[in-house]
Amino acid sequence: MFELLFLLLPVAVGYGWFMGRNSVKQKDQTDKDNLTIKYSTGLNYLLSNQQDKAMEFLLEALTVEDDTVEAHFAMANLFRKRGELDRALKVHEYLVRQPVLSDPQKQQALFELGRDFYAAGLFDRAEKLFLKLTKTPTYGNKSLSYLLQIYQSTKDWQKGRELEKAIIKSKDKKLQHVLANFYCELATQAFAQNEYIGELELLQKALELHPKSSRANFLMAQVFENSEQFNDACQCYKEIFYQDMEFFPDVIDKMQAAYQRSDINDEFYPFIRKVFEKSGSTTALIKYLEYVEQSKSKEKAEEYILQALKRRPTIRGFKHFVKMQRHESQDDKTAKSLDVISEMVAAYINIRPRYSCRNCGFNSTVHYWSCPSCHDWEQLKPVRGLEGE
Repeated sequence: MFELLFLLLPVAVGYGWFMGRNSVKQKDQTDKDNLTIKYSTGLNYLLSNQQDKAMEFLLEALTVEDDTVEAHFAMANLFRKRGELDRALKVHEYLVRQPVLSDPQKQQALFELGRDFYAAGLFDRAEKLFLKLTKTPTYGNKSLSYLLQIYQSTKDWQKGRELEKAIIKSKDKKLQHVLANFYCELATQAFAQNEYIGELELLQKALELHPKSSRANFLMAQVFENSEQFNDACQCYKEIFYQDMEFFPDVIDKMQAAYQRSDINDEFYPFIRKVFEKSGSTTALIKYLEYVEQSKSKEKAEEYILQALKRRPTIRGFKHFVKMQRHESQDDKTAKSLDVISEMVAAYINIRPRYSCRNCGFNSTVHYWSCPSCHDWEQLKPVRGLEGE
């Protein structure tokens, strides 16, 4: 009896293994059949333009596993690029709910979901997600950047200020530049309320964050002018030249007014000559010609501008040259001809953009500290070349 059992034991084991394997095969086949049905149903809905139902079936069919997570992200990003934010949101929300995701995958899902909310204008929901991610190594700086964009859109400068510690810790120069402009916005509000001491503190903080912030020195010069500290205002204007040579032409007139009321008025024109020699600015050239005419002669001024225009011709420079010729002309006919030329050149200059964004190329006839197109700070500069500086 025992011998028979001993002989039957391998048979039983073999039968059990066969049945178990067959059961697994049947389960796999059932899963595959269900998967096929879901795919087929999803595709049918897709072909019949019922895209929301199609996505539900396709999400169920594409189970979240290590090798399919990227497929989910790719599908959601495709939806977002096409402007189908509601579908992108569904995919990312579906991913966030999955317990099988690793910590990096979960963070990625939260970050992408935050981007969806931001793109949809749901700033409060996006803010909550980005605040959670500010301390993560991978998404910390990116989340801080989105938070600053949210606060810039809502003009909530104080909330941006609350991120200062995290931004300084990030050592990201771009983020520090943006925050410096938040301080400039707060300083502008303080200036409107005649809180000059508070404004100076805010502007000093802006310069600590971004030492090349020409805007901070521009606003600081206004504070010094209001308190009749014109020497300090002049120093602020000079700093702007070293910070941002391209923007400097816009402050030359204000700088001259400050020098005229200071104790160092004789330093203005030598500095402007230095500005022209280094930058070739037409505004600096025209301003320096005033000094040449006053201190030397009109002939010397004409000679100077002709040499300058030969080296670097500009329409504004030509207009000023015509103006100089008009004042010297004794002949009525010649004077009228010069007037016509001057008016035509002026009309052309007036229809051309005065400023151009160095980041996105947006053109404008007026200056903005934040570009209306790309929203970058301090990137709108006077146009350079034949039609500009």
